[in-house]
Amino acid sequence: MTTATGANYLKFIKPNSPAKALLAVFFIASAFRLWGVTNPLVDFHSWRQTLTATIAMNFYTGDMNLLQPSTNWVREYYEFEFQIYPFLVALLYKIFGFHDILGRLVSIAFSMGTVGMLYLLGKRYYDSTTGLFAAGVFAVLPMSVYYTRTFMPESAMLFFSVTLLYFFTRWLDNGTWKDFLLASIFTTLTFLIKLPALYMGGPLLFLACVKFRWKIFAQYKLYLFVALVLIPPFLWYSHMGELHAQTHQGESIWLGNDKLANQGILFDYKFYKLIFSTRLVEKMFAFTAFPFLILGMIAKVERKEQNLFRIWFFSVCAYFLIVAVGNREHEYYQIPIIPVGAIIIGKFLADFFKANSNPGGWKQNIKVTLVLLMILFIPIHSIYKLNGRLNINRNYIVIGEQLKEHTGKNDRILLQDIGSDRPQTFYYGDRKGWTLGYQQSLTPKDIDQYIAKGASYYGMAVLDLEKINKELFDYLSNTHQLRVKDPLLTLFKLNRL
Repeated sequence: MTTATGANYLKFIKPNSPAKALLAVFFIASAFRLWGVTNPLVDFHSWRQTLTATIAMNFYTGDMNLLQPSTNWVREYYEFEFQIYPFLVALLYKIFGFHDILGRLVSIAFSMGTVGMLYLLGKRYYDSTTGLFAAGVFAVLPMSVYYTRTFMPESAMLFFSVTLLYFFTRWLDNGTWKDFLLASIFTTLTFLIKLPALYMGGPLLFLACVKFRWKIFAQYKLYLFVALVLIPPFLWYSHMGELHAQTHQGESIWLGNDKLANQGILFDYKFYKLIFSTRLVEKMFAFTAFPFLILGMIAKVERKEQNLFRIWFFSVCAYFLIVAVGNREHEYYQIPIIPVGAIIIGKFLADFFKANSNPGGWKQNIKVTLVLLMILFIPIHSIYKLNGRLNINRNYIVIGEQLKEHTGKNDRILLQDIGSDRPQTFYYGDRKGWTLGYQQSLTPKDIDQYIAKGASYYGMAVLDLEKINKELFDYLSNTHQLRVKDPLLTLFKLNRL
């Protein structure tokens, strides 16, 4: 590589206009996320998307009471986080009408905000080049792309968590009340929207210790900060706990949590292999970004405060273990590792290209070429992963249309499906009722009990009731009215007792 070429290469790595480079990152990030943005909510993880969308729809069609979010199940209170994301979507419904795409666009908007905040955070702790690389990595990592365009609150949570660190840092730097209040607001929003995000307490505590050292316990503003960020979540989750108990015969939301770790899972090798090998290496960091992450983690820091990102990273890993069952079941539980990983990777890449900005020997050329190829693989892998997750299962849309055609708006439906608590059919059918898994073998007595509770229809979605439960099918055929029987839905109108 000639000297002139090396100089041009250096100019590319350290652009004269970071603003233009950041604009290019925004363009790339938005292009990835707009792919399939008009899809119905029956692509990958339709369960969580339609559940969130149902809450938004019920805000829109109801009284917009943020304190009482509801699903289409008769057992209404299911997700307990503060529903600010579906509420914002419902506000847009009020302005533009009911369109699923608005929910996706809100997620993408939060994602663009995260791109910008990662740039600012990387610039504050390192330099603008690190910030650009961090933003660029977040823009194209596969699970970052997918889950920040879905109808889910994850994109908002990532934005709030990165932004809280930025403004908390600014407050520690300049001590202004404005930054203090902004840090408090974004921190409490993070904890409200996702309670497990309490892991962000690790990096916050670390920054406070670095700033105040042994005088940390004498800082009255820190006590005020803790009160401001913890009291609203405590009040909210207590409120939702009461609503849950009212509709679940006094069952406690706190004692019944089935997402936390247990002894069996923590001593299971397969759990660690799934989370730290399959999920982190392949899905979160696209294979080739993972070595950059490891090299960035072991690199020497210039200032003590830069250990923030190691503390942040390991705090998220601790959350993986504390909420082990939930993390095993759902891959999107691991996406909080992506923003901090993007900054660590961004710092490594910035240092690498600065050190190799004018390679002269063949060994340097090979290193640069290899790193460039590894970077190029990331968006290619993301396209591959995104393409697979955009496959649409229209069965639930078809079943929903059948429910609209054969049942009334106020009818309550007892629906058996592949799994229990599946919101897809009721969302697209705009109906309410109960959903049970097909493995639950209902009896005529069970049907009578649901009729007493207000059920007007019984249905089995996707599967054939006559094959699954012949006894129940014969009973319903003899005593109730068969309305639909096709490969996707068996539907009976139930006669009142």
